Amino acid sequence: MSKELNFTNFLLIGYTAWKGFSKVGRGAVFCQIQKVDLPHVPFPRVRGKYQTTDEVVGTHFLAKPELVAYLHEWMVREEIITRIVQAIDSYNPQQDMIILAREGSQIEVDILQKSVMTPIECYQQVSQHWDEFSGYISRIKI
Repeated sequence: MSKELNFTNFLLIGYTAWKGFSKVGRGAVFCQIQKVDLPHVPFPRVRGKYQTTDEVVGTHFLAKPELVAYLHEWMVREEIITRIVQAIDSYNPQQDMIILAREGSQIEVDILQKSVMTPIECYQQVSQHWDEFSGYISRIKI
């Protein structure tokens, strides 16, 4: 999975992280990722190839118990689950975000620390520009 997310995706993840934490406490943002072709942006020096990007096609917040059940469902090894739970227990929800990204059958867990914008700031930006984000928000579940 690509580590690159566009700014809209980042704002929506931060929005979801803060709203979820505010409602149910510690957890992680689950993101369904899909590859999207950018047909008019060819790779430099490679003819006929086009760039793809990861697009978040849906998000929802998983509280810690739901996250653990989900990881067991996906047959993630117990030692990995333990490390993820430790991260959930120790992250700073006002500054950091834990992201569980799924693309096809592949799952990746990332902790965004000291990002350009905090989850609270992302929540505020999305709330202030609701008209621009409302189409995306319908894909978010908390």
